[in-house]
Amino acid sequence: MKHIAVLLLSVVLSSPLQSQAKADSAFDAAARRGIDAVYNLEFEKADGEFDQLITMSPNRPIGHFLHTMVTWWRIMIDMENEQFDQEFFDALDRVVDMCDSVLDRNENDVDAMFIKGGAIGFKGRLKFHRNDYLAAANAGRKALPLVQGAMELAPGNFDVLLGAGMYNYYADVIPQEYPFLKPVLLFIPPGDKKKGIEQLKLASLKGRPPRPRPRARCIA
Repeated sequence: MKHIAVLLLSVVLSSPLQSQAKADSAFDAAARRGIDAVYNLEFEKADGEFDQLITMSPNRPIGHFLHTMVTWWRIMIDMENEQFDQEFFDALDRVVDMCDSVLDRNENDVDAMFIKGGAIGFKGRLKFHRNDYLAAANAGRKALPLVQGAMELAPGNFDVLLGAGMYNYYADVIPQEYPFLKPVLLFIPPGDKKKGIEQLKLASLKGRPPRPRPRARCIA
């Protein structure tokens, strides 16, 4: 699953920017500097750039969500180290709360739905890595309607394919690789690994404008 993790990082760190920050060049520039820093594993630099996003737009979920991805990558490069787990979970919960505030004002806000689904999904991924399979499955159950809702509202939005691709891939792969989990996953709709990979690739190609990609020093 490592190649999928790298693809997910690429899309998650980039795709929400196209819709939320396209009219704000300063916000967009800081976000892209932070993204480049994460690609190069320069976590302190990335933290600083994403702190700027939060300062510029404290009520927009995207800056807070991108900040959680720095913590996620810290976890990814050393999965045996659990020191960042609670920080990650707490930060994701705050992102979900912010998205809920946006959705209270506009229940059809595609960006808030997309980011909330992503936050819940990443919480589930770490729960799975920590062998908390019931919590991971429950996260998938909660995230799926958000992704489906965003796709219905914006069927031509390639960014939204990220969530669908993540779900289809993991909902198919996990039961195959861990058969003992099948009873836990009975209430989760089945996935489609091939379709999931296609959706993730399409999201990575179409969900953001092309730009030079920095060379990462290592890949987990």
